[in-house]
Amino acid sequence: MQNYFTSGQVCKKLRISISTLKRWLDEPDLNISERRNYNGWRLFSDSDVETLKEFKRNIRKNGKRFKTTTFIPVTLSDNK
Repeated sequence: MQNYFTSGQVCKKLRISISTLKRWLDEPDLNISERRNYNGWRLFSDSDVETLKEFKRNIRKNGKRFKTTTFIPVTLSDNK
């Protein structure tokens, strides 16, 4: 029988926040199918949790990735 976990349970297992999980799920590299229960809650299988664990390991190993717009220099004006 397949085990399924809610978003909150997955976040506790991975020690991440819900917002981090949601951001990761927007990544095109992750191939996690979307399953929902009768209440509309998102469900994750054991293999989905393992995929997320591996994704977390890769982020820690390779460092954080930033968008190209994150490090745009700011120019200061001399208006007083």
